[in-house]
Amino acid sequence: MRILLVDDQSFIKHIYSKELEKHGHTVICAEDGLDALKSLPVSNIDVILLDVIMPNLNGFETCKKIKTNPKTKDIPVIFLTANADKDTIFNAIRVGGSDFVIKSSDCNILLEKLDNLFPDKKT
Repeated sequence: MRILLVDDQSFIKHIYSKELEKHGHTVICAEDGLDALKSLPVSNIDVILLDVIMPNLNGFETCKKIKTNPKTKDIPVIFLTANADKDTIFNAIRVGGSDFVIKSSDCNILLEKLDNLFPDKKT
């Protein structure tokens, strides 16, 4: 599976990329929402892992743009967030997110959610 990982924190990208690649996924990283939007037209992405709080264009605004573009609207977006409050979760779903994961160094929950989202591509 080809995954676009969008996060402004390099250690988060490193942790998640390493674990996802260990399970056979291809990971393309973007620094922020603007970088992600530039990457999408040239990449064949299956799913987007999107941080909420980023400079330039936050995750909610990025997701809105992804979901209003006919070429990218069907790509599932899983929000990565350090905030588990109900407003963050509500906004993630409201703007078109498929799911959310609380950031952690343990990627097992994310891997299970990917398996549930793509049962034919189980890791």
